[in-house]
Amino acid sequence: MTEVTQDVERCSICTLPAVHPLAELDDQKVCKSCREKIVQEKKQNVFKNEEELIAALAPFKGSGRKYDVVVPLSGGVDSSFALIRIVEKFGLKPLVFHNDHGFEDSVATDNVRKLCASLDVDLLLWQHDFNFMKTLWRHLNTSNIPGASACYLCANVIYMNALELANAFDVPLLINGYSKGQAEIIEQKKRGTDILAQYLQYISKNDPEFTEEFMRRYKILGKQRIFAGVEDLEGGPTEQVLTIPFFLFSFYKTDKATLQEECRKRFDWQPMKTSYPARTTNCEMIWLNTYVDNKKFGYSVYDEEYAGMVRSGDMTADQALKDLEHTPPEGLLERLADEIGYDLNQKHSQKAG
Repeated sequence: MTEVTQDVERCSICTLPAVHPLAELDDQKVCKSCREKIVQEKKQNVFKNEEELIAALAPFKGSGRKYDVVVPLSGGVDSSFALIRIVEKFGLKPLVFHNDHGFEDSVATDNVRKLCASLDVDLLLWQHDFNFMKTLWRHLNTSNIPGASACYLCANVIYMNALELANAFDVPLLINGYSKGQAEIIEQKKRGTDILAQYLQYISKNDPEFTEEFMRRYKILGKQRIFAGVEDLEGGPTEQVLTIPFFLFSFYKTDKATLQEECRKRFDWQPMKTSYPARTTNCEMIWLNTYVDNKKFGYSVYDEEYAGMVRSGDMTADQALKDLEHTPPEGLLERLADEIGYDLNQKHSQKAG
C-alpha cells in the first residue's frame, strides 16, 4: 500500500528527475539547470575566501544590540558547523533558534542543547502549535497543487519563525545552514509565489479559519531581504532582516562525512538512527511528505536540493542517489498518515509543477 515504484529518468550530470518542471533535458540528457549553472556560480564566488566574507559582515557586529545574528539550528552537521564558524571565526553573537513542531527527534534536540552549552550561547527552543503544522501537512498532501511540497512550505514556516524572532529581538541578520541546493530553490521567487497562490485558493475553500492563521504568519516575509550580492552588506544593518545561506559560498562544502568529523571534535554530536535523506537529522514527517510527493509528482523537493549540491561539487551523483533512497521504517508511514488525517490510499494524478 505504501510503495511507490517507478523508473526515474534523470539528468546525466546532477540526477534531477526528468519530470521536474525545471529539468528540460536535452539530447544528452543534461538539464537546464546544469546548462545554466554559471549564474549561480557567480553568487557562490562573490567572496574569494572566508576572510573576505568576515570582513564584509563587520558592520553587523556589535552596534549596541544584544544579538548580531539569528541562527536556526536543527542539530544536524550542516547547521552545527555553521554555528561553530559564526561564533568562533566570525565573532558574531548569536541568538540560536531550534524549531520543534512535534515530530523532531530527541537526538537532534540533544545535539542542539549540547552545542549551545559548549559555545555558551543563548538558545530559544520554539515549540509551536502542533495542530497548525498537522493541518498544513494534511492540506498539502491531500491537494493536487502542482509542485506544492509539504516539506517546502514547512521549511518556509520554520524560516518565518526565525524571521519573527529576528524582528522581535531587533536582530538585523539571519544566517541559516541552507545548502547550495536549498539556496537555489529559494531563489525561484515566481515559482514560490505561484505555489502559494494556489495553496491559498485551496485552503480558503476548505478551511477558512486555518487560512486566516496561515496568512497572519506569512506577513513577516515583508521584513526579509535575501542576500543577492556584496552590495547587501556594504550599507550595514537596515530595518529589514538580511538572510544569508551559510553554505552558499564556494569555500564552504556540505560534505557530510567531513562535517561530522568537525562536529565530533567540538562536541558530542550524535547521528539519528534513521533519517531521510540519509545522513541528515530531519524530522519524521519528511518520510510521509516525500512518499506523497513521489506519488503525486514523481520527485520530491530533496531531489531538487541534492541535484543542486551535485552541480556545485558538494556531492557526487552516486552519493546523492544513495542518500535519496526512500525506504521508510515499517509502519512509519501509516502512523504519520493517521496522526495528520491523510489517507494513504488516496489517488493522485502525477503532475509536474
